[in-house]
Amino acid sequence: MLVTRPVGQAEALCRMIEDAGGTAVRLPLLEIEFAQAGDTGPRRLLQLEKIDWLIFVSANAVRCAFALLGPQWLHNKPPKVAAIGQATAKELLARRVTVDLKPKQQFNSESLLALPEWTDANGLSFIIVRGSGGRELLAETLRERGGAVGYAEVYRRVTPKIDMSGLLACWRKGKIAVLTLTSGEALANLWQQLPDSDRGLLLHTPMVVIGKRMGKQARELGARHVFEAEAGDADIFDAVVRIAQEFNTNTPTTGIDHW
Repeated sequence: MLVTRPVGQAEALCRMIEDAGGTAVRLPLLEIEFAQAGDTGPRRLLQLEKIDWLIFVSANAVRCAFALLGPQWLHNKPPKVAAIGQATAKELLARRVTVDLKPKQQFNSESLLALPEWTDANGLSFIIVRGSGGRELLAETLRERGGAVGYAEVYRRVTPKIDMSGLLACWRKGKIAVLTLTSGEALANLWQQLPDSDRGLLLHTPMVVIGKRMGKQARELGARHVFEAEAGDADIFDAVVRIAQEFNTNTPTTGIDHW
């Protein structure tokens, strides 16, 4: 199984796979580079007196913000906190931060905006904690509803240099039977790194992606077997097990030995 999480974030999922009898092939398609403590984003997070809501749009946003600002950040009269999904909320709870708002399903900006708490944002102030770039839907919609919205960018995604030769040799021999992709940028990066003649390997290999938006992105490329999951390691692992059960129906095993 191909695991494409960044270095430092892949090991928990890899251990789950290996403990279940599978083989985890590590291929970090993105690197997470922290902002500098003196950059605009981190400095903005030290001035929260007039902020009503902090919105964390990823688990990486949580990890990087606390790495930059210290473990006690947000413990003294913080604003309300929203998380875009379960994995993000889990990272906040691990740091003893109360999560006041998160979607119950479909963990994305659209679901967060559909919650009644933000139907009318008039007079409310928000800071969206994220990496550099990204979707503008959340900020644009809250502004349309009367809110004041700023960004605190605490990291950026960097595309590492990848030697694809070893991976392609394994893939061509049928040793990569499922892959996981946890961001649209990672999927786009993998697509660009593959030679045209080998892109069929990606399109015909069952893949686990994060959410419906990534699922749509994968299907638009032509992927045949796309499984959507939440961003947490346990959710991704459960999806891998479901794939194994679906595609190995003739194999009398209960683990993920063939993945």
